[in-house]
Amino acid sequence: MLHAEVLLTLIHSVDLVASNSLSASSQAKLATIHSPLRAQQFILGRMMLAKAAGRILGDSYAVSDIEEGEFFPYLLKAPDLHGSISHSGDYLGVTVNAERVGLDLESCRYKKNIAKLAEFALAEAEANWVNALPDESQERFYLLWTLREAAFKAGLRNQVIRGSSLIIDGNIDVNWHWASVREPKQRVSIASATACSLVLIHNLAL
Repeated sequence: MLHAEVLLTLIHSVDLVASNSLSASSQAKLATIHSPLRAQQFILGRMMLAKAAGRILGDSYAVSDIEEGEFFPYLLKAPDLHGSISHSGDYLGVTVNAERVGLDLESCRYKKNIAKLAEFALAEAEANWVNALPDESQERFYLLWTLREAAFKAGLRNQVIRGSSLIIDGNIDVNWHWASVREPKQRVSIASATACSLVLIHNLAL
């Protein structure tokens, strides 16, 4: 089984590297970001990818060796590793693994219109499952939402396109693998074609 480490940190708790420490492609992409918060998330995401890659490789990995791909950044000097980044609210998380693992985290803010939101955003069977138990509807919604996002990032896009359902006969029933953890303010989920477990690591020094 793949034990996927997810490094989770508060976005504002880290001293960022200078932008000129990034690769040329990352600097070019950063230059198109005009929001200071988004720029901070962007730099921190690359720093944490480098840290996570170093933990897998058993050696330090330079943030300058992270390049920007068409959709996701990649590890230029470790092409066999796969990274995934997610951020929500005050938190950002990354995971790097030998297999492709998608990561999603969401701040679990209370939503008054959760029933209508589920009906709009999820498949019918999923919305019915979310709304079947009002006391659990918030938790169920965020679980399904993060699993869908994580699966998409894992390359399992055909499994989560609109109209498909993760719920069959009242249970989560998919032909891929997932793990999820509920933090006090966050739902953290991973998805993979390979059997996996989630190891959450908080505020690792960068």
